[in-house]
Amino acid sequence: MNSMRITAISDVHVKTPHDDADRLLCRFLDHELVQNSQHVALLGDIFDLMCGPHQAYLDSYSHIFEKIDQLVKKGIKVYFFEGNHDVHLEKLFKKKWKKNEVILSQYAVIEQIEGKTYYLSHGDEHEVDNISYQKYKNLILTSPMKFIANNIMPYWLLNFLGERASKMSRKKGSKIFNQDLVRDRFRAGVTTTTKGQYDFVLGGHSHVKDLYLSESPRFTYINNGYALREKTFIMIDHHEVSFPAL
Repeated sequence: MNSMRITAISDVHVKTPHDDADRLLCRFLDHELVQNSQHVALLGDIFDLMCGPHQAYLDSYSHIFEKIDQLVKKGIKVYFFEGNHDVHLEKLFKKKWKKNEVILSQYAVIEQIEGKTYYLSHGDEHEVDNISYQKYKNLILTSPMKFIANNIMPYWLLNFLGERASKMSRKKGSKIFNQDLVRDRFRAGVTTTTKGQYDFVLGGHSHVKDLYLSESPRFTYINNGYALREKTFIMIDHHEVSFPAL
């Protein structure tokens, strides 16, 4: 196993078992480069809707959870970052990994790897100029919302609301999405939120692929974009960045 290799993917948005996004995610998890990594990061919005501890998720996506588990059993450090489409999953993951074998986080994780500092997250915190979204995300993460997700919200209602919200989001996004503008906004946001404290910043959320080498402050920002469109993933091998094809 390569002692340095990091592989990562975000924004796969698996909607139903064995759809195109599901198959893409499986290709990532099975990829030789991923199988021979030390760190594998799932950077949020891996699923288009997953919220709460519902057993139906483990049953419907058992093949995906098993592939992740196989990486863990090989000794690979696996991270799963909650996004804005997959959230409040602690109890669900506890059903599968009782000893927290998969590192599940709603917030950034900082890792020191071979003398460099890596900042890993879903990346929505970098959307600093979108005040309405930040208020929405803060609301979703409150204790009352966590309680509702874990104890009150039924699976069928989550699916209904999630499908409706997803359709509205895609309809709205198709009208206003400007990749160059979004790329510039996220570069500025990363600079604001991380302040040059980290050598590498890995994230998603923007759906815009980017490899940005900032000189002042000095850091490298990496985003794989919308996985189903790009059909690539992030690989960092001894601090060298590439985007292998899927």
